[in-house]
Amino acid sequence: MNLPKVSIIIPVYNAGCYFEKCLDSLINQTLKEIEIILVIDCPTDGSDKIAEFYCSIDNRIKLIYNEENLHTGLSRNRGMNIARGKYIGFHDHDDYCEPNMYELLYQKAEQEKLDVVRCNFSCIYTNKTDSENKIEKYNYPSTPTNTSDKEWIYENVSNGNISCVIWNHIYNTDFLRHHNIIFLDSRSICSEDSLFFLEVYHSNTHKVGIVPEYLYYHIFHATNTGKIYDYRSIKNRISFFEELYVFLRQNEIGENKCLTFLSEHVIKSLYTGSRQALLLFPLKRAIAEIRCIKKSRLIKKCINFLYKKENSSILLHLKPTIIAFSLILKLSTKK
Repeated sequence: MNLPKVSIIIPVYNAGCYFEKCLDSLINQTLKEIEIILVIDCPTDGSDKIAEFYCSIDNRIKLIYNEENLHTGLSRNRGMNIARGKYIGFHDHDDYCEPNMYELLYQKAEQEKLDVVRCNFSCIYTNKTDSENKIEKYNYPSTPTNTSDKEWIYENVSNGNISCVIWNHIYNTDFLRHHNIIFLDSRSICSEDSLFFLEVYHSNTHKVGIVPEYLYYHIFHATNTGKIYDYRSIKNRISFFEELYVFLRQNEIGENKCLTFLSEHVIKSLYTGSRQALLLFPLKRAIAEIRCIKKSRLIKKCINFLYKKENSSILLHLKPTIIAFSLILKLSTKK
């Protein structure tokens, strides 16, 4: 039996009304030699039944059932463990793609002997109050990228200038396994896809290609994982920045440059997380969430860095509300 050319891995939780369109876009790909690995992550909305129906009508679909809710990171790893394709792609359960997406990515990878190929994408913002959805097209990244310039990549991932999406790529399976590139547990860290992205581009500086067409559609809606506090909690945000800091230091980025890359993004992210906690929870619970900021040595470093005289331009670039928030953190973390 011939092996599939591309394995497409989709963690499935509560995909809702978007799931069937997602699956239709995959089973109708012009590249027929694919396998579609659905990792059923204990959904409660019937998404598992939809997955089972599609599996019954298309033998290219494989189902994995999680015994507990593992979230996207570990679910993707489970899919990677059984993937048989020469290349691996990741797809969100509520997104869809053009029918020729994987064929174009695969052809580019094969013709130019590439380990990583990406395409451009569109974001669709759903709004129940509007009759039409808002659509924005993205050249990704929006500025030209020299993938051999690792420091450029480190800086732009660290300061949030790059949205580290992974679902508009395919990755050579042997490349991922050789470098042991996997996802961290997204139950205890957010933006695990950013760290995956960074590992990929750190490990591969020369064999990255781009298909310029807009082939993937990412749906923004009220129940996106990225909008849920349990995923983007203050604690999980701090875990992400701490992992990112360790990565940078291990790759010979000096302390001062590291903090230059990180500090502004850290404060903005913690401000957003703190506002969300205050809006969602009773005051006592919200304060308990916010207090975990004081426990992080990295956050203290970032705050102290921003308040050095030579870094005043970074601090003053922030919105007044975020400056006020940073000052409160500065005073509360002072020994």
